[in-house]
Amino acid sequence: MKRTLFLVCTLTLALVALAEFTMRVQADGADDAIWLGFKRELFLDDYLLDRLDAVEITLHRPERKSVVMQFDRPWENGGEGYASIMKVGGKFLAYYRSWGFKENDPMKYCLLESPDAIHWTRPNLGLCEFNGIHSNNILLDKLPDTPYDTQDFTPFEDERPGCPADERYKAVGNGYHSDPPGLFAWKSPDAIHWTLMQQEPISTAGKFDTQNIAFWSTVEKKYVLYYRAFINDIRVVMRATSDDFLHWTEEGEIQFPEGGGPTLREQFYTNQIQQYHRAPHIYIGLPTRYVDNGLVPSVPLLPEWELRQYRMGIFKGGERVGTAMTDTMFIWSRDGVNFKRADDVFIAPGLRTSSTWFYGDNYTAWNIVETPSEDDDSPNELSIFTMEQTNSDKPSRLRRYALRIDGFGSLHAKTREGEAVTKPIIFDGKELSINYATSVAGYVKVEVLDRDGQVVPGYSADDCDLIFGDSIDRRVSWNGKTDFSEFSGKPIRLRFVMYEADLYSMKCEE
Repeated sequence: MKRTLFLVCTLTLALVALAEFTMRVQADGADDAIWLGFKRELFLDDYLLDRLDAVEITLHRPERKSVVMQFDRPWENGGEGYASIMKVGGKFLAYYRSWGFKENDPMKYCLLESPDAIHWTRPNLGLCEFNGIHSNNILLDKLPDTPYDTQDFTPFEDERPGCPADERYKAVGNGYHSDPPGLFAWKSPDAIHWTLMQQEPISTAGKFDTQNIAFWSTVEKKYVLYYRAFINDIRVVMRATSDDFLHWTEEGEIQFPEGGGPTLREQFYTNQIQQYHRAPHIYIGLPTRYVDNGLVPSVPLLPEWELRQYRMGIFKGGERVGTAMTDTMFIWSRDGVNFKRADDVFIAPGLRTSSTWFYGDNYTAWNIVETPSEDDDSPNELSIFTMEQTNSDKPSRLRRYALRIDGFGSLHAKTREGEAVTKPIIFDGKELSINYATSVAGYVKVEVLDRDGQVVPGYSADDCDLIFGDSIDRRVSWNGKTDFSEFSGKPIRLRFVMYEADLYSMKCEE
């Protein structure tokens, strides 16, 4: 009885608080304001912006770092790809497909581990046999109770509240050329030992012959699945949702209302869609872009023409396995359905070497992970991993790329003072934090405006303490005061005055 009364009282107080907040917002005329609360917003587009003057939105590429693993074991024969990176406990795990493409060897999934995502080793799992020996890092080979090799296996940690311990980690995967094509659900208590959740596929709606992605959306409060299908001979990305991971509702193809989606010439081979961990309401995707211009005069000038000809002769795909090429794009969404695409490549094949520009190069691993920087005592950075030399005559390898925290895009000002003014927005919290960088001559100043664009006394650009330097968490101050709480729950605009500076993100801290 006491417990019931407590729950009733708690619910009543919550409803009263919600009603009071709603009345306050309506009284302030803020029903058209963008509600941010404590959310971090990234400057990827003009979502928050009302006006720009001498400031532009710039999207950034990651910095190429070192090769972190060479795949040169007997069960690794050049066809590595479809990798996933996940942090489990105090270490990182990397799952990757291993496939000897030269002899069309069976596909299998293997595992790497690392304390920092920079230095990787192969654990001796002893789970699968290869050439009569179990001393290897092979995690899975055959899809259980089927004749099909494991082609695609993408795991994640299930953040659903109440998830059973033996299902803490889940995965989706398919069998190589399974008939009919189907996507299966896996579970694991430790991210190492995996079993099927059921013998039947959870979906037969797609083609699935690539890396397919599923995870629990902490924003949508349901499982989401992004998978491969073909529409009018174009490789596209489809979406489905589920409450229990076993029964799925198809939602159709993801959309690109402003253009930039898959076309017959630029197809999306993988999707690599995920929630950005510092701003989970923003979905980030790093799809592999597949382009095949056919056997045109430029193709024989690409690396290893004789190998390309050989592959054209032995593989079912024929000519395209020697003429197609792949790189990585950048897409993002705030609802998981409607996406925007950057107008430039994210990771390109780069300067031609003897083992690049192949079909299968630049397959980016699923999951962008936050890792320590290799540079002195620099802040953490985002690590992104791609496969290189895939399907060449050299061992494929895994390379790390690094990006600044929140550094996918920025508001950028050059050597002319400019400004960016937001639409009406509503924060919660006490201090305004920004992620920014300037030159030694550069600066950022923040001005607070009311919803009609009038400067709030005491919060003008002249009152703002000049901001320069480089920080992923700088608290803005006005005449030495950082307390921003008087604007909590009220519609305001922010005016950023900038000179030789980048502004990557902002957030109101509790």
